[in-house]
Amino acid sequence: MRSRDRILVTGSAGRVGRLITPSLREAFRLRLLDTAPQDAEGDDEIVEADVRDVSVVARACEGVRAVVHLAAQPAEAEFRDILLPRNVDAAWALFEAVVEAHVPRVVFASSLQVVEGYGPDELVPAAAEPRPVSVYACTKVFGEALARLHSDRSGVCVTCLRIGAVRPSTSDDLHVDSSLHDIWCGSGDLARLVIAAIRSESGFAIVNAVSPPATRRFDPGNPFGWIPRETPRMPQD
Repeated sequence: MRSRDRILVTGSAGRVGRLITPSLREAFRLRLLDTAPQDAEGDDEIVEADVRDVSVVARACEGVRAVVHLAAQPAEAEFRDILLPRNVDAAWALFEAVVEAHVPRVVFASSLQVVEGYGPDELVPAAAEPRPVSVYACTKVFGEALARLHSDRSGVCVTCLRIGAVRPSTSDDLHVDSSLHDIWCGSGDLARLVIAAIRSESGFAIVNAVSPPATRRFDPGNPFGWIPRETPRMPQD
């Protein structure tokens, strides 16, 4: 049986991390990093640390095939006290650690808010020029720029995922608020995309991580052969 490579997932105790790590665990051995306590499953390794601590994160990066960087403030917030440390400083520190530890690949969690400024009737192409709709989204634009810098300068292969509103396909939210259908990303689709990005040979890519019917507005084109296929479904009684 082929051994599973180890990957590092930052922000693994967050909502999105908890949704996708079960699928990631089937494909890879996980090293889970967060400031919150976590329980290991199977052959998980747990690191309790702040992603801004470059030396600690560099040690956590040792021997991994890839880093999946989810750790961040996930929505609009006060800039100097919350967004600046959690999204800007943290992204800078993460890439510093990756370069120090010679990690070959990073999957960076950006946000669909980076391109939601386009008109509602426009088809937003893959890797579209940013048109952010919040200061939070601007911090993700910084992360994408940092990813491009390190791809060119440091040789790190990076995929930036402009992730929509992540929900399981049976989430009550999708039925209470139908407007989410226009921006959502199924948690199963996202997990498959992350796995495909890690296993790819792509040097640098930006992908709109959305599921149908959001794919009508946001082009999910990508170099990995990933096809989003989840659609909102009524929860089973």
